[in-house]
Amino acid sequence: MLSPVISCIVYAVEMLILYLFFSRIAEKRFASWRCILSGCILFEAASGLNLLFQNNSLINTVVSVVIFSLFAVFCFHIRLRSAVIYAIALSALNLASETVAMFVLSSIFGLPVANYGQNFSYLLTTILLCKSLWFLSCMFLSGIIGSSVHSRLPLHLFFYPVSTTVCILILDFVCFEASLNESAQLLYVAAVLILFLSNILLFINYQHQMEADTEALRLQGENRRLQTEKSYYDILEQQNQQLMLYAHDTKNHLAAIQGISDDPNVRDYVAKLTDQLKEYTRNCHSGNMMLDLMMDKYETECKLRKINFTYELRTCNLKKMDDMDLVAVLGNLMDNALTAAENSEQKTVSLTTTFRNGYDVIVLSNSCDDLPKSTGSHLQSSKTDKSLHGIGLKSVTRTLRKYQGDFDWKYDEEKHVFTVTAMLGDREDV
Repeated sequence: MLSPVISCIVYAVEMLILYLFFSRIAEKRFASWRCILSGCILFEAASGLNLLFQNNSLINTVVSVVIFSLFAVFCFHIRLRSAVIYAIALSALNLASETVAMFVLSSIFGLPVANYGQNFSYLLTTILLCKSLWFLSCMFLSGIIGSSVHSRLPLHLFFYPVSTTVCILILDFVCFEASLNESAQLLYVAAVLILFLSNILLFINYQHQMEADTEALRLQGENRRLQTEKSYYDILEQQNQQLMLYAHDTKNHLAAIQGISDDPNVRDYVAKLTDQLKEYTRNCHSGNMMLDLMMDKYETECKLRKINFTYELRTCNLKKMDDMDLVAVLGNLMDNALTAAENSEQKTVSLTTTFRNGYDVIVLSNSCDDLPKSTGSHLQSSKTDKSLHGIGLKSVTRTLRKYQGDFDWKYDEEKHVFTVTAMLGDREDV
């Protein structure tokens, strides 16, 4: 039977291995520390059950599958069915790693498997060797399952865990032959434990660095997209200014022609031309040039998509926002709204800006037939490739924080209407 100390260590090690495995094939629901803390609670509870049932193999296997599944579902975006399949596969790999490790050690030392339980240091190092093999198996498996670029591990990264596993075998053999005293055995166990944990910390650090690099690339891509969109609005404004100037002069010429002509047909024809020229003038006059350009652009886009778009901007024109920030916030929210509305039955989008308690407020509603996916108050991307999409709402949140603001959302299941409310105050000095 495992001692309480060894049992706690074993389950803590398993939790770290599984945390790394699941974080490489799925997105975390919470911050890393919360996932690890939750995992510690689950796995130490499993350790208590293991001690309670005196390390019964069948019960231990069932408990492992249940705990693995709960950890996957609770801390990661993994469906229950997939989590159970992963749990069974990982439990099978764990048992296989233990069998292989015990067979190798028994062959090298000529020591029966049952005798390892009589010595604390030999037992713990044997378990750590088992977990080292399991850790390598899990990393290889995660590389096969993971489809995104950041889930792929370079082969040279495995040199360190393989070499430390060999070192553990060598240390195990030396200590077995030397018949160390109790103090030396404890030092030996500490050295083996440090070697093993260094493997996990290496992969965790590598994974976190890859996630940080991927996030930085996403933000760079989002910034480039916003710069491109801002440049597009600048060009559009120049074209609009030239077109409106031309339309204004043309209307004056037509008015002059209409004034000097006595032919009713000519007058009617000129009147029709004058009415058509009104279409080339800006429809939105909020006092914020960038906001006007965006409204004209989205109004045209809604007509092409056959979406009924209404807006009311007279109370608040969002003038306090920089043009780039306005594109980041309103552009991303509008793009999401149009995508959802286009796929709905009602096909409506409504935008209102107002001023409340010292904050500029944006209220954007759109028809939406399906309940949006979310984790708590955080929306999830409905697009299939999570590595390339979903950065828009992060950009919205990051930009609103510059103005001491944030956004919230709600969904009316009866009316099938999704509403986002964004609030922003004065910009903070950065």
